[in-house]
Amino acid sequence: MARRIAETLVRTGAVAFRTSPFFRLTSGTESPVYVDNRQLLGHVSERLEVIGAFMETLTAQQAPPEAIAGTATAGIPWGAWLADRLSLPFMYVRSQAKAWGRESAVEGIAPQGARVLVVEDLAFSAGSVVAAAENLRAAAAEFVVQDALTIASYELPSARARMQALGLRHTTLTTIDEALAAAARAGQLDDEQVSVVERWLRERRSAEPGAVAL
Repeated sequence: MARRIAETLVRTGAVAFRTSPFFRLTSGTESPVYVDNRQLLGHVSERLEVIGAFMETLTAQQAPPEAIAGTATAGIPWGAWLADRLSLPFMYVRSQAKAWGRESAVEGIAPQGARVLVVEDLAFSAGSVVAAAENLRAAAAEFVVQDALTIASYELPSARARMQALGLRHTTLTTIDEALAAAARAGQLDDEQVSVVERWLRERRSAEPGAVAL
């Protein structure tokens, strides 16, 4: 599955690689990888493939979700489509409560104490996943949040540690490493470019707290 989804992300341009010059991310970080899973929204067969992969992944979980929560904003369409497929309540979660109206970070409703699956399109720092889990657990309905599901992940040690600290089980359909291999197979990158991206990923991971020296 990881290889198939990676190939889909690369083919649709949801994951792109550029080694000269690097992409500049919103954080200011320069990266040879740019992930924009919004590209998938306009590709009907490909987005159905992703939802099908989500469904396949969920069948392996011992405790199925009783509600789905998408992170605002990238996780909203995927969470909504998945909730519709499963006939489950859907909510979306902001990183922080809004300052007007009901002043809530969680929009939508689900049964008291429901097991809620958090859906996000990408795990980089895992900040949005962690914030969503914390806000759901703090909600008046006292939701049980133990699982998070993403389309892709950078597999950064800091992100893994943040989710583990909250007791979150994170499952991803594919990784940036798989996408890099898919781009190479498709002839989008030569050996030198692949080495540049591999070195960037290796250095990024090894520089983080809790990383294992490579």
